[in-house]
Amino acid sequence: MLLIFSFSLFLRFWQLNRFNTLIFDEIYFADHGFSYLKQLDLFDVHPPLGKYFLALGIWLHAHLFGGATTFAEATAVSQLDAIAYRWLNALTGSLIPLLVGAIAYQFTRRDRLTLLASGFVALDGLLLVESRLSLINVYLIFFGLLGLWCFGKAIADNISLKWLMLAGGFWGACASTKWNGLGFLLGVYLLYGLAWGLDELQHWRSSNPNPSTQPTSPQNPLKVISKIPILQFGLSFGIIPFIIYRLQWIPHLQLQTNFTFLGMQRQILGYHESIGSSVDDHPYCSPWYSWIWMRRPVAYYFDKIEIQGDTTIFDIHAFGNPVLWWFSTLAIFGLIFKWFSSLGNWWTNKQTCANSFYLQSIIITQYFANFLPWASVSRCTYIYHYMPASMLAFMTLAGWVESGLGKRHWLWRSLSLGAIAVIIAGFIFWLPIYLGLPLSPEQFNRRMWFQSWY
Repeated sequence: MLLIFSFSLFLRFWQLNRFNTLIFDEIYFADHGFSYLKQLDLFDVHPPLGKYFLALGIWLHAHLFGGATTFAEATAVSQLDAIAYRWLNALTGSLIPLLVGAIAYQFTRRDRLTLLASGFVALDGLLLVESRLSLINVYLIFFGLLGLWCFGKAIADNISLKWLMLAGGFWGACASTKWNGLGFLLGVYLLYGLAWGLDELQHWRSSNPNPSTQPTSPQNPLKVISKIPILQFGLSFGIIPFIIYRLQWIPHLQLQTNFTFLGMQRQILGYHESIGSSVDDHPYCSPWYSWIWMRRPVAYYFDKIEIQGDTTIFDIHAFGNPVLWWFSTLAIFGLIFKWFSSLGNWWTNKQTCANSFYLQSIIITQYFANFLPWASVSRCTYIYHYMPASMLAFMTLAGWVESGLGKRHWLWRSLSLGAIAVIIAGFIFWLPIYLGLPLSPEQFNRRMWFQSWY
């Protein structure tokens, strides 16, 4: 794990300011963080928590890392060294692979699965790109995953209210970064509803006098979830997240005195409702169902220059590791089939592993809660909206690969080792467009396998 963290940290901090200019949405997010520190007017289309962290990074850089004079004289964030508004994102992004590994270990206690899950996340190009820029998706993912780890800890500690409340608090922080952070809360609601639904089915089967049914009804495999008292559930995943969400607005509203709390929510909602949904509105719009195949990445930065008569391209693409994404999509499909098979076994009184079904249910509910709601969104959407769900997909792939490595037959072990090898090879091959390394037009085109990737 130390090696994975060191690898992630190195890639995120290596020449972090090699493009010492605002890139893509840094023109908004980094500027907002700077504006909070300078007490300047701003209008934001997301809740403010993520920008508070950007402001914290700028402040720490100014006061601890020798940037005080530059910050004091600056009238715009563009006058700062890019490291000032990027370094905290890079550090946070470096921790996400470890956090995914911690979740995998929390729910499975399997060392090899933990290493694979962390490694796959460390080999995702989109997370690397987002971590190297002053954007806020890394905070959404960090808080969402931290909440999931706390939830697992609560279940392992016999429904600990302390850990349930911490999970709700972190998921409240997740929604305080962007509204789509509510997906993690939706996932736990779905899981709780599913557990209660299976409880009702079990009760109905036990009390059904039909002699054709089995004389005994198997234990609800999600009983550990339905045992959470409803008042504790409501406190942890209703009241606590709302309190966190409401409190984080206080500094923003003290600066923007023309708006009330409800007024800001209406402003944000109105903005997102006003955005169109076609490529005419933004050339990198992509429908939600295309993300799992990585059909339309986003070019965050592109520059073409002539050096001694040769054309050189510098490109930063919001671009996942294609091999990792495609394999993880297949892994999710496989998990869905396995989950329905386990549910069918439970219904027919066949042997069902409760721990396995419990883990499958958590991944499936969290994955779809972070993915399927985008089907109802009418505004322009982008591939980075899939990032929270992708973390669950990478974990699922790690589970399949780890299972293959444990098989006795050489074919399964070979397939698992082959999957790991091509994922690593894919990361190395596309690394230049994650880091913005110089490429010739031929080298660049070689990495754009489809027209939609340009």
